Formats: sequence, structure tokens, C-alpha cells
Amino acid sequence: MAIDFLNPEYYDVSDIHPEAPNKPLLEELFKRENEQNERLWMFFTEIQEDPKHKKFGYAETMHWKARASYHRTQGDSKRAKRLERRMALEEAKQCDSDETFMDGYKDFLANEFE
Repeated sequence: MAIDFLNPEYYDVSDIHPEAPNKPLLEELFKRENEQNERLWMFFTEIQEDPKHKKFGYAETMHWKARASYHRTQGDSKRAKRLERRMALEEAKQCDSDETFMDGYKDFLANEFE
């Protein structure tokens, strides 16, 4: 069964039987589920109405390493290599600003080559 985020199902607290165990917990869960449905509805409505929106497929929802592996299994190794290079560059840039990493790297260089 497909989930239609543009027509979410909202839960009514009055549907809970008066003698249901943990009624306060059920009321809280219904409230939180309705709030989440509202957030998802807003998100998907904005996507649907955005003229610059580009549809994304199954692979774009994966972690980048899994996505690279998926592209390889689909026979698109060039795309996998481009993705791996781009992500390696991003990780390297993040490490440049990480003081703990840079301290360890400088210590490694000082001790390894002397």
C-alpha cells in the first residue's frame, strides 16, 4: 500500500475507547502523529509546488557509499566514481576544519618521518 503524503490520515483522540489502557499515552501518540503528518504534508506540498524541483529516485535516498555500490551494480561505474570523488573531497574539506584531526595528522607527520 502506497502512502499518500498529500492526503495524510489524521487520528482523532475521540476514537480512543474510554476504558483503553494507557489512554494518556495514546493521546500523546495521536497528537505527535498528527503533528508529523502536518510537517510531512507541508514538506511534500512545497516540493510539488516548487518549479525548480527535480524528482529523485531510489538511489538518491541512500547513503553515498551504498549509492555508489548501487550505481556499480546497475552498470554505471562512471557515475559511481564521480560520486566517490565528490564525497571524498567533501570529507577532506571537513577534516581540514577539524582541529582534533589536524592535530593528530600533524603529530603523525612529525613522528613518522623523523
